[in-house]
Amino acid sequence: MEALRIKSLRESPRRPGRYLLELSDGQAFVVGVAVLADVGATRIGAELTADAVERLREESVITELMDRAVDALARSRRTRSELEVRLRRREATPLQIRTALDRLEASGVLSDEAVARAEAASRLRRGDAPARVRQQLRKKGVAAPRVTAAVAEALEEAREAGFDELASCRAIAEKRVRSLASLEPAVAERRLVAFLLRRGYAGSLVRRVAREVLRRTE
Repeated sequence: MEALRIKSLRESPRRPGRYLLELSDGQAFVVGVAVLADVGATRIGAELTADAVERLREESVITELMDRAVDALARSRRTRSELEVRLRRREATPLQIRTALDRLEASGVLSDEAVARAEAASRLRRGDAPARVRQQLRKKGVAAPRVTAAVAEALEEAREAGFDELASCRAIAEKRVRSLASLEPAVAERRLVAFLLRRGYAGSLVRRVAREVLRRTE
């Protein structure tokens, strides 16, 4: 069997730090510079062992998974669980996906703790009740202890800034009720209550605020 040699080697124009490597038999891989050094693939014409080629093949898949995950993170906050779901659509094994995500966590690029803290603070500012925030974080795959810690921290910061759950619920209701003005009072109340419950506010608080806000619009 003819030995495989490096036919071409160049840095990716789209992704600095990634290198495009083509072998004499047409196989091509995209990997980081550390992998090239590990397998001795540092110059055109270098001969590679079968083990080196297999390592390049494996690392190329993991590198692509990492790059796809980073692209997704650049667009919006995502948890490890959400990224895992996305990466399952790729042609990769569970172990390759786990390895890619482990490396991103180790580098600090991926952090469920950071996502939970940012999401909790953002959702409280938008008017979601703490219960709703917890629900949404669990839905994103954040572990229960991290959810509890993130919401507690966000609530403490929000209260220091003047956050009050009753006032928040009332503000959301007052904004929503404008779109219900043309409805019969009973229908408007049902819809307003349902809306506030979906935002995570407790039933007793919702009914109180709904009646109060609707009375002022009569």
